[in-house]
Amino acid sequence: MNKFPRILGSALLAMSLVVPALAHAETIVVLKPEQAMFATEKAIALGHQLSAELKPQTTRFDAMGVELQALQQRLQADKDLMSAAEVQALQGEIQALAAEYQQLQNYLSNTKLKIEQEFLAKMRPTLDKILRQLIEENNISLIINGQSVIYNAAGIDITPKVVELLNLEP
Repeated sequence: MNKFPRILGSALLAMSLVVPALAHAETIVVLKPEQAMFATEKAIALGHQLSAELKPQTTRFDAMGVELQALQQRLQADKDLMSAAEVQALQGEIQALAAEYQQLQNYLSNTKLKIEQEFLAKMRPTLDKILRQLIEENNISLIINGQSVIYNAAGIDITPKVVELLNLEP
């Protein structure tokens, strides 16, 4: 029973220290900046454009994957029926195709990454402008990156609002 007043006193002391700090913090919001920029109409259009430009390479990449799989299955199924020279030749063909496949995969990944980074760099000034506007209009004192947040109430995530405002920008 003696512990209850002590616990209550400690809780009241802690609250007296926290409440002034909370009163000073006007508005805290969460934003996922990359998600917001990639959800814009501009990003979606860029994705379609990039897909169209890389279609020949993507088609070749897919075909190479199918061909590589077929060669590997053939080697597995017919290995016992083939001569050592035929096995070695087929393994060499598989290795060469696998190396070309890997190169094409790297090219596609690097091209996509480069375009994404350029897009983010181009969109960053617009995002900063919109954030300054939101900060002033809503008395925001803290914006937390949503990728670092474990939990937040739905009302404090401004990512959808930022997407909406980014779409309005020319």
